[in-house]
Amino acid sequence: MGVDALGPLVTAMVSTLQSAGVSRLELARYADVEVEQLDQPQVRLSPSQLQRLWLLIQHRVLPSLTFGRKVRALIAERLAEGRVGVEAVAAQLNMSRYTLYKRLKEENLTFLGLLDEVRREQALSYLQEPERPLTEVAELLGFSELSAFSRAFKRWMGTSPAEFRAGRADQPGVAALLSAVR
Repeated sequence: MGVDALGPLVTAMVSTLQSAGVSRLELARYADVEVEQLDQPQVRLSPSQLQRLWLLIQHRVLPSLTFGRKVRALIAERLAEGRVGVEAVAAQLNMSRYTLYKRLKEENLTFLGLLDEVRREQALSYLQEPERPLTEVAELLGFSELSAFSRAFKRWMGTSPAEFRAGRADQPGVAALLSAVR
């Protein structure tokens, strides 16, 4: 990687760290540069300074990214057992729901947003099985009734579950969408 290509890399690293809550002063101190250097569009850092920034990313950013995936997996697991509540997921993680909300917020995620994503992905999977009744799909996804599932599905996909299932064979793009979701 040439010297000119490192400028955008450093800018991206600094931006990532700042979005994770690392102050400019802490960044400058950790990378052993002046704060003003971070404002320059083509910051030039030595390999050891780049390595320090990478280590900071590994310690401050990457662990939080895995938290959202862990919560998603727990939501999917609990959803298969019945309805999902934030209290139950937080208890599985040995934390309060407030701590769960806070940790998700650090990744710009919400519990309800993750629940919605997991439900949508599972709905698309269940609707591939034509013999499975829509009321069963709604129940498996933790909806209180079919109408609530239908409203959510229409919000996600722009069509009702029945229309989606009926038109699935006629739409070549749907197979690609379903495989992309998995």
